[in-house]
Amino acid sequence: MAKVIAIGPGGKAQAPERSDHFGGVIDAVRAAGMLDQLVLSPRCRSREHAEETKSGLYRSARYYCSCGGRHCARTHKNIPEGSKPAGCPDGGQRISARADVVTVTGDDGVTHYHVQFRLYDKAEAVRAVVQKYGPDPEKWPYLAKRKRSEA
Repeated sequence: MAKVIAIGPGGKAQAPERSDHFGGVIDAVRAAGMLDQLVLSPRCRSREHAEETKSGLYRSARYYCSCGGRHCARTHKNIPEGSKPAGCPDGGQRISARADVVTVTGDDGVTHYHVQFRLYDKAEAVRAVVQKYGPDPEKWPYLAKRKRSEA
């Protein structure tokens, strides 16, 4: 099924809808010191519910900053530009997520769906990439803003 992209003024595609439904989960994982550790969600009602949960975790992490600023992640980038420092000016922690839907078969033989996820500190992730591949973003294996070459 194709994604429906909202078209705004001037025919431009709009940004994905902001979702903070799983902000409490992110806060709880941070408070427990469980960043970079696998976490298994409670049982989901169905596969579709598990997929919605997975997408909700991604969307919540995308816009999350522990400073509580609603648009902090959009206003302040993680990668420094010239003399301008990177990240939240209030010292907030940005989070990224990796999630998968997993099936668990119980003792009764019934299959249940869960979401297995791991939350990362974005600043630490960028530091690890810089340490491994160097400071030039063009040499990184992935950079979202890199122009794609015509094949």
